[in-house]
Amino acid sequence: MLKPRSSLQIKKSVIFALVLREARSRFGDRRMGASWTLLEPIAHLLILSVAFSLIRGSTVAGIDYPVFVLVGLAPFLLFRNTALRLMNSPKENRSLFAYKQIKPLDTYIARVLVEFSISASAYAILVFGFAWYGFDMSIKAPIEWMLTILLGVLFSFGLGMLLSLIAHAMPSSALFLRMMFFPLYFLSGVLIPAAYLPHAMLPVLLLNPFLHLLELIRGEIFPHYVTVDGISVHYVIAFTLVLLFVSLGTYRVRRLHLISSKNG
Repeated sequence: MLKPRSSLQIKKSVIFALVLREARSRFGDRRMGASWTLLEPIAHLLILSVAFSLIRGSTVAGIDYPVFVLVGLAPFLLFRNTALRLMNSPKENRSLFAYKQIKPLDTYIARVLVEFSISASAYAILVFGFAWYGFDMSIKAPIEWMLTILLGVLFSFGLGMLLSLIAHAMPSSALFLRMMFFPLYFLSGVLIPAAYLPHAMLPVLLLNPFLHLLELIRGEIFPHYVTVDGISVHYVIAFTLVLLFVSLGTYRVRRLHLISSKNG
């Protein structure tokens, strides 16, 4: 006789199964699928790091420019890709909602776990590669750095949920929401320090949580990096909590619409 399982055990099994399904769909059935899943972000990071170092020079703010770009671009891509993956989750997993154990929130969590694992693996490979080449890849405050990364993932989770609910209610907005991330490359200090951004625009630019996250990450990695005035972890925490409150509240209102096969 099978022992009855608790709700928590069922939820863990559901999320684990969804993670395996998501990983298989990302990696494909062949070895090359898994290789390309890792090689794509590595190539993206490596090409941009080298290209912009050739354009701007070898250093910026006393830091090797490829390293400067890598430690900003890698978390930005993690946060962006997490939000965009979550935005498409209800539509791509709609057939699974016929099973009463599977909820849209479970697919969100599974996608975050898979995206984080892929990004962490790609970043680790690049860090070892850069260190082997001779760059200093040490981290000044590793615990604070990891906590900031997790805060960014939590922020991206809330943002991705909200974007998915908007895209589900207004499918025509999906393209606009995707294109919204393109200017953030330049407005979030991914390629240059925030101190190099126009000072007259800083009060407006500081409304962007991505800028705070990347500046905090660089300040926790580089020993002598000075963040601009106004950068605050408390702002990101408050923004994330409000975003999660709005996203989860909206999700609760619209969860039946997400499950319905007539929507999305």
